[in-house]
Amino acid sequence: MVAQALMDIQEPEEAIIYFEKALERQREDVQLVREVGRALVMTHDYNRAVKYYETRLKEDPKLLDLRIDLAELYYKLKVHEEAKRVLIDALKYIKSQDTYNSLEMKIRCVKYLLLLAKVYLD
Repeated sequence: MVAQALMDIQEPEEAIIYFEKALERQREDVQLVREVGRALVMTHDYNRAVKYYETRLKEDPKLLDLRIDLAELYYKLKVHEEAKRVLIDALKYIKSQDTYNSLEMKIRCVKYLLLLAKVYLD
């Protein structure tokens, strides 16, 4: 809660410290993982944010929300080849899962494909 309050008052550097402490206790909390990444982006520490996202995805490839965050970051940084790689890997991963036919996964695929179209058009 402290970290979120710090984010609300535009203090992402301090929020990162609290988010990381919370992650030590709740390692599997996807929302916390995403918040750390977003805080890193807010500090304009893009290299650290990219490394953070890539590391977390290697540790746990099923963090699908992180994939869109990372792809959006690459798109923002105009690193289109990496954005394509992340999105295509995400689509391949979803296709390989048993839950591919669920509505949630189809919605994710549409989000990935829309961003992929933007990357190709840019």
